[in-house]
Amino acid sequence: MLKKTTVAIALATLFSAGSVNAVTFELNDAGDYARLYGEVGVGGHIDTNPDYNHDEFYDTKGYVDDSFATMGMEGQRGKYRYRLELDYQRRNWLGGDGEFELAIDKMYIGYAFTDHQWIELGLTDTAFDDYDHFGDFTFNKSVETGEAGDQENTVKYQADFDHLILGASYSYEGEHKSGALQGDIVNGYVGWMSDFLSVVVGLETRGGSDGISKYGEQQQVGLGVRLQVMPKLAFGFNGFLEDEDLATRKSGDVYLGYETFRNYGLTLTSKYDLNEKWEIIASANHEEYEGWDLIGPNYDYTDQPAEYGKERRWGSVGFNYRPAKDIVLSLEGRFGEAPEAGYAYARMYF
Repeated sequence: MLKKTTVAIALATLFSAGSVNAVTFELNDAGDYARLYGEVGVGGHIDTNPDYNHDEFYDTKGYVDDSFATMGMEGQRGKYRYRLELDYQRRNWLGGDGEFELAIDKMYIGYAFTDHQWIELGLTDTAFDDYDHFGDFTFNKSVETGEAGDQENTVKYQADFDHLILGASYSYEGEHKSGALQGDIVNGYVGWMSDFLSVVVGLETRGGSDGISKYGEQQQVGLGVRLQVMPKLAFGFNGFLEDEDLATRKSGDVYLGYETFRNYGLTLTSKYDLNEKWEIIASANHEEYEGWDLIGPNYDYTDQPAEYGKERRWGSVGFNYRPAKDIVLSLEGRFGEAPEAGYAYARMYF
């Protein structure tokens, strides 16, 4: 309760501080600035499928609301940077309750060594989280990589040169989005960017919870590729391979019997720009989790049997419509062994 109350007070303070329109304040002639930004989105998942809802949503029903809002402020004074970002989102993950949650998403201080190299300290996204869906053009990202996401007690280094990008981060006592301990997390990425071909490779490893939660050690590699074959046509590839240790039993409050589960997923996407306002997007997806395999040695019998066995495949077709540069309307239909029949969303940025 204290955490939510504190966040609510902080949000009220931001709203009362002045206009919530997109505003950048130039603080002096040296280039120092402060910027207020945000977004509001309304939409959700349509006709969620109980047979293929493994690790997807907190409940299975005709419509799962996925509305979302963000408000933040960032700025720079000399070589120092800062950012505070507040999120209002649904707890839609498996094990959640579907209710809205107000939380601090990012809160860090940064320092720019040069125009191309900087660090961040505090609550921020881990390095790989910036590019874990680099090759996925769908609005509602298809195959989840399971990377660490935002973490407290994080130090992150990033660099951005003409074509080369790279980053690395370390998070002390990282947590799952449910709050379960995952241990120290180290990850990073390296990529090459060009107008025709762009490639990013990411790595992640975690130390595990030492019996405090079901999450043990983990190693993961991810790959994202974008290929601009024509001015209006692009193809993308996204994939990951993960070895994750999970507890198979529990004695009192102690988790025991950690076994290694191998998981991987692949996404092929394409995007065609009809004009400045319309984009047509399609995808083909495959993912495989060892814990789904009924005849495998590490099947998780605490979950409902998976109708699709150890793997599932599905596709999607949809569009993004941008009536203005700060508004996007998205509709996506899915077919095959998909966890939902569709996804509809409207989002406005300010």
